Amino acid sequence: MRKQKNNLFRIDKRASLIGITALLLISVASYFLFFNEKISDDIEDEVIEMTSLKLSILNGCGVHGAASEVKETLINQSHENVDIISWENVKSNKFIYGKSIIVVKKKDEHKLKYLMEITGISRRIFALDDDTIEDFQIILGRDYRTYFK
Repeated sequence: MRKQKNNLFRIDKRASLIGITALLLISVASYFLFFNEKISDDIEDEVIEMTSLKLSILNGCGVHGAASEVKETLINQSHENVDIISWENVKSNKFIYGKSIIVVKKKDEHKLKYLMEITGISRRIFALDDDTIEDFQIILGRDYRTYFK
């Protein structure tokens, strides 16, 4: 006589394999759902921060209408998150700037990085002032047309 095979062991093995596979798939899917949600939250936070970037443009090179020209260029590039507060000549009409520079008035690394990306200006100085309205000033030097075409 032949001994009958035990089919219960095969069923338990298959059920365990299916269960482990299902748990693995659920854990991988949960990880990606959480990871994507975290990325979208970071992007949303950055957009909120960027909506309040306030900027003044100062003509430091003496070219007539340079600040107005740069203001129009930034507006035409549709940077909706950049508010241009003023555009004028530097105080005391000392047009001594050979190179354009960003003056940081309020320290915010995200906004500074964003401003540097949209303008291409990498030179910066810090003149922190909590009482001012603007976050940054751009002082235009004689090289301003290389940044704003």
